[in-house]
Amino acid sequence: MRLYKSRSSYTTGARPSRSADGARYRGRSRYKMAPSARSEQARSGWRDSGELSKAKRGLPVFLAFCVVFGMVLPIFFGQVRRATAPDGETVVHIQATQKGTAWSGRLAFRLNGAQQWTGSMVPYEVFVRPGVYTLTVTGGGPPGARLLSVAPVGSQLGQAAETITFTAEFATP
Repeated sequence: MRLYKSRSSYTTGARPSRSADGARYRGRSRYKMAPSARSEQARSGWRDSGELSKAKRGLPVFLAFCVVFGMVLPIFFGQVRRATAPDGETVVHIQATQKGTAWSGRLAFRLNGAQQWTGSMVPYEVFVRPGVYTLTVTGGGPPGARLLSVAPVGSQLGQAAETITFTAEFATP
């Protein structure tokens, strides 16, 4: 008993065109698909596809806001404290001013002393061993400004659990 037709028993006559009436076919089906009765609104649940795209674009921004807010909020309520210098370490803070106003941006510098350190942005903080440190500015600063001085002039002694602050002062011509 055979449960299938052999290839020779299929008809070889002309087949109807799949695009004859504009309906979409899948495979070799000879049945026509009925036009969809549901509109775009019923399919997506949104009245306006523009509103849907705005919601899709806004979701990652909202999630990023929630993550950042969740990380910062405990700091405001005192549940998490800012990092402090480990025992026996000195904090070196490097900042820049332009006409007495705090400035942040690209400033190449080298910290010389018990440990050598280089950086390229201000404000900048680094934990180092206690010792004598000097700051040398090697480039950068506010556009069109010139370096007046680095305060304090000379070296500073950093002792354990203390903060040393160096300030690069700039002036515009």
